Amino acid sequence: MVEEVIGLEQVNAGTKKYRPRLELFSATVKSFVSNKAAVIGAVITFIYFAIAIIDTVAPSVFGIPSGEYTDLGYYSKHISPVETFGIFSPGTSHGFKYLLGGTIFNYPLLPAMFASLKFDLGYSVLIVGVGALVGSAIGVTAGYLGRWADEFMMRVTDVFFSVPFLILAIAFSTIFGHDMLSAVYALLIIWWPIYARLSRSLALSTKSLNYVEAATAAGSSKVRNIFYHVFPNVLSPIFVQISLDLGSIILIFATLSFLGITNLPYSFPELGALISDGDNFVTSFIPLPGFHLIWWPLIIPGFFLLIFTVSINLFGDGMRDALDPKLRK
Repeated sequence: MVEEVIGLEQVNAGTKKYRPRLELFSATVKSFVSNKAAVIGAVITFIYFAIAIIDTVAPSVFGIPSGEYTDLGYYSKHISPVETFGIFSPGTSHGFKYLLGGTIFNYPLLPAMFASLKFDLGYSVLIVGVGALVGSAIGVTAGYLGRWADEFMMRVTDVFFSVPFLILAIAFSTIFGHDMLSAVYALLIIWWPIYARLSRSLALSTKSLNYVEAATAAGSSKVRNIFYHVFPNVLSPIFVQISLDLGSIILIFATLSFLGITNLPYSFPELGALISDGDNFVTSFIPLPGFHLIWWPLIIPGFFLLIFTVSINLFGDGMRDALDPKLRK
């Protein structure tokens, strides 16, 4: 018997199936987990998304119930002349909603920040998802087909790359109104070219690999090669780019709200609008006896936004290092 000659363990080792995809996934997870900063960033990012989902499904848990976003009278009736300008300061004396204080018209800051995530993250995921889907499809197709198709698609991409976003956002706000949807429309138009260029460069290097040429020689069509052999190799860098872009888009929303291009109602649950309202309190500060600096409507939402952008960038950097074989080694 073979088992008696070379041993049962060696026979089992020789017949053990090798699963390259599972081994690659395991190595990627181990590499990511070993990066403590990336793990911390992933956990914080997950918490932010969990808050956004919970506040969307059940806003009464710790958010502001639907319909109260612009009902400032509901909160302004709680203003007391004893408080600083009638605005509650951070603490527990006015209940959990005012743990981080209030903002304009005594709008509770903590649930307002939680409620803002479902708008900021929701629109950011929509923009990045559409941009990644459209851009990667165009880039992979252009890179694989080459010649006139590549030239035409990349020239169209260059045209969209050349559009100044700020001017486009101002134009859309004039046409569609000064709200978040105007910024969303503008970002949807100009966000896909970066994914087109990234996926095209990866497709150019992938289509010349041996297994793609072997598939072509075996009779595989161009469409099958694009979707089954080239596109899967583009996904990892695309996912990394998506994680980095989510933080960038939220910063853009905040910038547009702060500049007044998206002129949202007072204390509409959006981080940029909250920061803009808080800036009004700080800039109107009068350094006289009896006047107190109302710092929390500006500092706390700004810090809340800073934590998210830093965390998701740490998460994206960790994904990039884990998915890159050279960096993983």
